[in-house]
Amino acid sequence: MLFLMNEDKNGKLGYIGYESYAELLFGLSQKLTYKKDIELVILKKPSKDVGCYEEIDLWLKLGWIKLFEKEN
Repeated sequence: MLFLMNEDKNGKLGYIGYESYAELLFGLSQKLTYKKDIELVILKKPSKDVGCYEEIDLWLKLGWIKLFEKEN
C-alpha cells in the first residue's frame, strides 16, 4: 500500500507537491502497466488550486486511487 499524507499546506487543502505527485504517479504506473497489486491511498482530496488537482480527481473517479477512510 502506498499511503500519501497530503496535509494542508500554504493555505491549500490536501496539498500534493511535485515529489509526492511523482511517487503517486510511479505507483500508479506500476499498478496499471505491470499489474502490481498496489493500493494507492491519499489522506484527503486536494483543493482545486493544487497543481495536480485534475489528475487526482480523474484517478479517484476511475477508482485507481482511493481516499483514506477511518475505521470505526
